[in-house]
Order: sequence, then C-alpha cells, then structure tokens
Amino acid sequence: MKKYLLLSIFFSFFETVYAQSDDYKSILTVSAFAPFRDQRYNIGYMRKINERWWVGTELAYGTDKITPVTISTFEGKNRIFEIRPEVFYSLAPQSRLKHFVSAEVFYLNQTGKNISGKYYDENDVYYSFSSADYKRTKYGLNINYSILLHKESSWFGFMPKIGFGIRQKNISYTNMTGKEEDYAPTDGLPFDYRSNRQGSNLSFNFNVDMKFIFKF
Repeated sequence: MKKYLLLSIFFSFFETVYAQSDDYKSILTVSAFAPFRDQRYNIGYMRKINERWWVGTELAYGTDKITPVTISTFEGKNRIFEIRPEVFYSLAPQSRLKHFVSAEVFYLNQTGKNISGKYYDENDVYYSFSSADYKRTKYGLNINYSILLHKESSWFGFMPKIGFGIRQKNISYTNMTGKEEDYAPTDGLPFDYRSNRQGSNLSFNFNVDMKFIFKF
C-alpha cells in the first residue's frame, strides 16, 4: 500500500511540473562552464515579473578540489565567492524562442591561505614565493544577451549567454616568505601572464556562459 502511495505522489509531482511548464514563472539555472573554467559552482534563479521583465541573481562558490579541474597557478588553500544580481528584458515575449537583454552587477571575493606560486608585482617584476596570503576582489557591470532554448512542454532547456562590460580588479599579497625574482614566462596563453598581477586594474570585462535551465 505504501509503495503504491509513494508512486502516486511521485507521478503526481511530475504531472504538476509538466502542467506548469507552459505557464512557468520561475527558472533555475546551473552554469555548465563555471566548474571547469572558473573553479566554482554557479547556481541562479530567475523570476518573471510580467511579459517583458524578469529579475534574478546568481551565486557561486568554490574551494580547492571540489571542482573537476584545477587551473589555478597557485598551490594552497583557496576559497571563491561570487554574487550576480541581474535584470532581464524580453525582446519577444510572445515568441517560443525567448531573447533577453540584461544588465548585471557582480562582486567576487577570492582568498588564499599559505599559497605558493609566481606573480607580477606592481612594477611588472616577476617573482616566485614559497608562502603568502592572497586576496582578489572583482566588481563591475555587464550588459548581456541570452537565448532561452527549450520546448514549451518541457521543464528543461539551455540558455547560452554572452556579454561585455567593465570591471575593477584588486589583488594583494600579504605575509609573504621566500620571495625571489624569477624568469618571466614565455609560453602559455597571453592573459595567463598577468592574471595574478598585484595591484588595482580597471578594464573591460567579457562574459560568456552556457546554462542548464529548469522551469517551474
């Protein structure tokens, strides 16, 4: 009896989800890129206000060894937190293929304890060090374009996103030991050379992602 009751509840739940998929007002998003590219997991929520306007936010969190790959140039304990509130405007609300333009502000905080590695200082001199505490903050504004790829009758879909904006990045090192001038890198991707440069930097920001979406 209990077995049939549980099955009944299970199928009723999915019938409700599918029934609401034609008139959904909420979307849960999960970044497909963040665990591999950014060393963190990114989960978001979007809420429909009316036919044109949606609001949402994304939260991301990462620590050492909880993501599938580690691409950091530092060895040691790291923690990353990020928040991204966002406002969406639907360009074609009556269309089955939804197009959004959006504005998002973002704030990222990364800390490292007893890390080791190499970096550029504010005078562009390249150093290696055996131990230091590390802090990186980044905040700014992006203008994005995204497409909602889904079937109206389905609760699942995809949302590719691309955008650009401006950001302020601040990086500092404290409690450093074993600091020695080193040879600057000559291989690898160009942006890897300066990604850990000490100091403050104002620059353009590029945003690209692919989201898994769950409608309800």
